[in-house]
Amino acid sequence: MAGRKKLTISEQIEKINETIAVKEEELKSLKAQRKELEVQKKQEDLSELYEIISASGKSMEEVKALLAKQ
Repeated sequence: MAGRKKLTISEQIEKINETIAVKEEELKSLKAQRKELEVQKKQEDLSELYEIISASGKSMEEVKALLAKQ
């Protein structure tokens, strides 16, 4: 079995730069996924809050007034 060719320093730097570029794209994708999930979570929270307010029989103005007092 032949041994691996030893990379020059320049080749090593290039290989590392390529790896960094790939990881940066992965990070960018993960951040976009996180942002979308945060938007979905916020919408779920707002829907749940709306349901609670509706079930309480209080108007939005009454709830705002109650929260403003605290």
